[in-house]
Amino acid sequence: MRTEVDRTSVERLLRSPWPRLVLLAVFLGTAVVLALTHGLDAVDVAKAWVADLGVLGPVVFVVLCAVAIMGFLPASLLCAVAGVLFGPVLGIPVVWAGAMLGAAGSFLVGRGLSKDAVESLAGGRMAKVNALLDRYGAATVFVLRLLPLGPFALLNYVLAVTSLPLRGFLLGTGLGITPGMIVYTALGGTAEHPSSPAFLLSIGALVVLTVVGAVVARRVTKRVEPPPAPSPQEIA
Repeated sequence: MRTEVDRTSVERLLRSPWPRLVLLAVFLGTAVVLALTHGLDAVDVAKAWVADLGVLGPVVFVVLCAVAIMGFLPASLLCAVAGVLFGPVLGIPVVWAGAMLGAAGSFLVGRGLSKDAVESLAGGRMAKVNALLDRYGAATVFVLRLLPLGPFALLNYVLAVTSLPLRGFLLGTGLGITPGMIVYTALGGTAEHPSSPAFLLSIGALVVLTVVGAVVARRVTKRVEPPPAPSPQEIA
């Protein structure tokens, strides 16, 4: 009885938009306060604060990133923030670790939810993901994670109520998110110098990744779409 009550509470929490709004408000509020109190030096202040934490800086970010992922904040935004705070070299492994921790947490939480609850969150995506899993198996996770504009957080919960094992989920996620995270983190880490070759290269990589992802998504979707219903003449 207690387990059922707990599961219902978690399902209501995930369905509610308030946790996501609170996390976003905290993030934006912090940015606004820094901007108002330090003006254009807000980024430098944030970097200095993280640097003062020493080794704990990346650890704290990994934990906060995991919580944010579980709360449906966009992974692309977190990548950009990691790039700003840590630079692209350190920011990439830091945000990757946070995203993986958040993905694993979401998956394990999702395993305790009812399929109906997740379907209400995912809408029509649930049927498409199941069709992809039936056709491609665990490789589906890798393909879906390659899409830079895909719903990263929601997909964690959707995959949790399928037959996909945790190992396959983590492997496909870890490999699939790497290209997009490299690009977004590099964008954040070079945004202070928009005319630099590194920033322009990051923009180009994002365009390529988006186009490739769109092409892959279109082809994969066509392959899993059900065949058209036969005409009356064909039935006859």
